[in-house]
Amino acid sequence: MAAGPPFIVCVERPLGSALAETMREIRAWLDHREIQTTSFESVSEGGGVGFDIGFKSEDEAELFRQEFGGVTSP
Repeated sequence: MAAGPPFIVCVERPLGSALAETMREIRAWLDHREIQTTSFESVSEGGGVGFDIGFKSEDEAELFRQEFGGVTSP
């Protein structure tokens, strides 16, 4: 059975926010739930820094979005 496309959540943080702390929070949250991401990319646009994080399932992506905000993209 072929895997479906990853479900991407885009999370932005304002410029000047503690990027390392945000990354630690995300990693701890993922580890606690034993969720493996399919991708984890940093992005910079619009005066802020953010992450595009890929998940294997829509449910995992939605749980993450509820915790950290952001938007889900197809």
